Amino acid sequence: MTERYEFSGFGFEAAPDPNNPARVRVLVFKEGQPFADLHGAQMEKLFPASAGAARVEQFCRRFATDDAYRTGLLLKHAFACC
Repeated sequence: MTERYEFSGFGFEAAPDPNNPARVRVLVFKEGQPFADLHGAQMEKLFPASAGAARVEQFCRRFATDDAYRTGLLLKHAFACC
C-alpha cells in the first residue's frame, strides 16, 4: 500500500521497502520529478514499519517546508557513505 503526501511543491511516496518489508521507504519528488540527493540518487528516507503514518507525514511536511532541515538531511545523507 502506497501513501502519498504533497507539501510546498514536494511529493512523497511511502510504501514498504522492497528490500526489507519491516521498513517503510519514503521517496521524495520535486514538482513531479525525482528529487536527487547530493550523489545524484533519488532521495529516500527509511522508517521502521512501526513508525506510523503520523511520523512519516511529519517528516514529509518538515522536509518540504524547512530549508535548514532539508539541507542538513541532504548533507548527513551525503556523508553517511564516507
